Amino acid sequence: DEIGEIDVPVQVKLLRVLQSRTFQRLGETADRPFAGKIIAATNRDLRAEMEAGRFREDFYYRLCSDLVATPSLSDLLGPPGPARDRELRGLITFIARKIVPADRLVADALAEQVADFSAAHLGPDYLWPGNFRELEQCVRNVLVRGAYRPASAGKSSADLAAALDRGDLTADDLLRRYCAVVYAHTGSYEETARRLGIDRRTVKAKVTHSP
Repeated sequence: DEIGEIDVPVQVKLLRVLQSRTFQRLGETADRPFAGKIIAATNRDLRAEMEAGRFREDFYYRLCSDLVATPSLSDLLGPPGPARDRELRGLITFIARKIVPADRLVADALAEQVADFSAAHLGPDYLWPGNFRELEQCVRNVLVRGAYRPASAGKSSADLAAALDRGDLTADDLLRRYCAVVYAHTGSYEETARRLGIDRRTVKAKVTHSP
C-alpha cells in the first residue's frame, strides 16, 4: 500500500527482486526464488513523482504491467446537474441502507434527509475531497447530529482575505490557510501542490493540521 511513499533505496531493492526474481532473507547469503507478484497502490501521481526524481522510472515500468485507475468520488459523480444528483442520491441510499439494514423505510428517510442537507448546505458542486469515506461520514453525522460540517468548512478565500486584512497571520498560518483554500477547491493534494509549486507532502501536512 502507498508504493509512492517508499524511499528510493527501498525502490532499488524491490526492483532488484523483480528483475532477478530472487531475494535473500535477513542474515542469509543464499538466494531464494521469488515466485510471487506485487500488487501496489498509491494515491500519488507517479509520473509527477518521477519527474521530481522521487520515484525511479525503471521501478515504475517494472510495476505497471497493468494499471487500474480509481476515479475520485467527484469524477465518478460527474459535473453538476440532474445526473449527478441522481448518482449522489443513489450512493447515499446505498450507504444509509448499510447503516440501518433492519428498516428500509428508516434508511430511505435518512437518505432523503442527507441528500436534502447536502444540496442545501454543501451545494451541487461540492467536490467530496474525502471521497466515499467522507460521504459515509456525512450520512452518519446527519443520522446522529442532523448536520455535517466538512473538514474544509470555513476555508474560503473570503475568510483568508479577511485574515490578511487584519494582519494576524504568521507565515506558517498563511501557507496552511492558503493550502486549505486551494485544496477545498481542487479536492486533490497533487493538484494543490502543482498550483502552489510545493511538495505534495507539505500540502497534505498543512491541510491535515488546518483548523
